[in-house]
Amino acid sequence: MRPATKNIILMSLNIAVWFGNGLMATGMLSLSAKKGVPVRIETIPERTKLSLNGSPWTSTTSGSSWLQSPATIYLPEGQHKLTVERPGYVQHSFKVLLSAGDGEMNLSTALEPLPAAAHEVEIQAVDEHVSDVTAVVDQGLESGELPLQISDLTPGTHTLEIKPSLLNSFSQKPFTCLFTLPTSNNSPLKITVSQRAGRFHATGCHRLKKLP
Repeated sequence: MRPATKNIILMSLNIAVWFGNGLMATGMLSLSAKKGVPVRIETIPERTKLSLNGSPWTSTTSGSSWLQSPATIYLPEGQHKLTVERPGYVQHSFKVLLSAGDGEMNLSTALEPLPAAAHEVEIQAVDEHVSDVTAVVDQGLESGELPLQISDLTPGTHTLEIKPSLLNSFSQKPFTCLFTLPTSNNSPLKITVSQRAGRFHATGCHRLKKLP
């Protein structure tokens, strides 16, 4: 085999391997994740943690460990234990037996709130100059554009991340901080977000360099 021909073949193999790895990294080859029996899960509240047979579940598409209801996951044949939980609520478990050829299985539950989960938190912009901004609490427990209202946080320390819109994400860095809800009372907490010199600031929240 000529050296030039050998180099072309090796280059083609390297490109094929790189392209295949790239597809796997971006999730474009996620069809394999859909092999199995579909299980549709609906919960109240809509964001919960999910465990499968004792192991934490993570989304193959977003990488998030929070399940956004309603959601459909695919499980292999056999018996499985699914547990949904959220801080401040009583966890709920399902036991399912799946067989090949089964149609979609539907599971639904409304988690019972514990008395401690009664804190209200409102995160809002201090003026109209702060726009297209998303707040993320506890790395995905709750998230949404400002203003964001949460009515069921438990006492203790929570994380908050303020993110700019996609258009501004290259010029503005996210703002991360901690806020604490006391156990002695459940008075509502208001956090206001402002923007100065291209940077976010928040009152009632202790700034962090990065999320823990």
